[in-house]
Amino acid sequence: MISKYEQKRNKSMLLKAAFEENEFPKMVAKSDNYITEFLDQNVAYIFISKEVKNYYSFIKVVDSIVASPRRDYQIDLASFVTNFLTLEEVLRAFVLREAFHTAKLYSAKEKQKEDKKGSISLYLDSSDYLELNNELATIACAINKTRNLQVTPPNIATSEFIAKAIEEDFAKVKGLKVTVFDRKQIKEKNMNLLLAVNSGSSYEPRVVTVEYKGNPKSKEKYVYVGKGITFDTGGYNTKGYYMDGMKFDMSGSAIVAYAVKAIAELKLKVNVSAVMMLTDNAIDTHGTVPESVVKSMSGKSVEITDTDAEGRLVLADGLYYGASDLKASLLVDVATLTGSILTALGKTYSGIYSTCDKEWEKFKDAAKIAHEKVWRMPLHEDFHKPNKLSKVADLNNYSTTEKADSNTAAMFLKEFTKDVPYIHCDVAGTADNKGMGFGILVSTLVEFAKKQN
Repeated sequence: MISKYEQKRNKSMLLKAAFEENEFPKMVAKSDNYITEFLDQNVAYIFISKEVKNYYSFIKVVDSIVASPRRDYQIDLASFVTNFLTLEEVLRAFVLREAFHTAKLYSAKEKQKEDKKGSISLYLDSSDYLELNNELATIACAINKTRNLQVTPPNIATSEFIAKAIEEDFAKVKGLKVTVFDRKQIKEKNMNLLLAVNSGSSYEPRVVTVEYKGNPKSKEKYVYVGKGITFDTGGYNTKGYYMDGMKFDMSGSAIVAYAVKAIAELKLKVNVSAVMMLTDNAIDTHGTVPESVVKSMSGKSVEITDTDAEGRLVLADGLYYGASDLKASLLVDVATLTGSILTALGKTYSGIYSTCDKEWEKFKDAAKIAHEKVWRMPLHEDFHKPNKLSKVADLNNYSTTEKADSNTAAMFLKEFTKDVPYIHCDVAGTADNKGMGFGILVSTLVEFAKKQN
């Protein structure tokens, strides 16, 4: 559900902020996030303690309101503005968080919870922010579409299913061109690393390209490449008993696709494409075994020293395709790539690698607007040495001697960019948690596209 933006009072109870450090009615209960209602005035106040000091702590206040409102509230947006919260940020918080909590995501439960809670609407005596509200609503919808694919079970959300779902959903959007490659076409493109990962699968691989040309006069073109491993067993280097959350390994592909869809719906004057590299990583008698050597789309040979390092394999072909066939002026990939990024950044930050300081600054600024936490990680030739240990191929895809594998993986991927400026986003720690997908970086990628010109 997307909050209604209203310029006039309706019949719902008006909810105002009561910041601890500001003046408010004496009868307001001073308990964190507690709502005191004045029924005779049709007004309520939510107490916000002085410990709420930034946007991220404010989100918890918003969640307490929108997750399960006990009645219909009309939010007095202006009352939530403080010295650390702009009106734009207040609006963003309410639109995105209500959409998050009210999203109708995949569920096979026989009995669904009945939604008996109240609703919220947003009140501001001005039309100045209506356009921003509509933009945020578009982004929120893209995030929830991403989240829905993320949580859909892997026996349903196969590579073939996702490709068809994207093709059908995006057909409704003016200005988008969707191209789907099947196994034959993938083979013709020499995307052999993708085929190697797919070799043990019961499902065909798919490459889905979503192209948007919002500025035909410009030669600038961003290409977003997404890892789309619909389920990761680890292949012959099996993960063993621990495979919880492996359905989320396709998150990167959904993120980049729906970011481009939002960009098209917002009619931004930019050129952006998404490339979804879709397959599962399974085991059967045809599965690729460790020590196999495969020639990539770029022509570089890769010794597959670990079949559980499959993400960098499919991305390698995707990045080269973006650089060579789609003629990217900038490449960005998004992937749940490495466990070591969690060791470095936990579940707080997405790890970002960039070959270009200028583009990193744009990306960092976009993430700041989107209020998504990112941290720049190092690209250095020292981290590339473990990728060159193979005695039989140009590269190997994993080294057991390298502890900083997230850095090594980034350097591996850089080899397939044809020296096009490049940003790599490792979201292994931020894409999902406890069975819930977050659609992370969708908002950042939209904001980043605005900075193309």
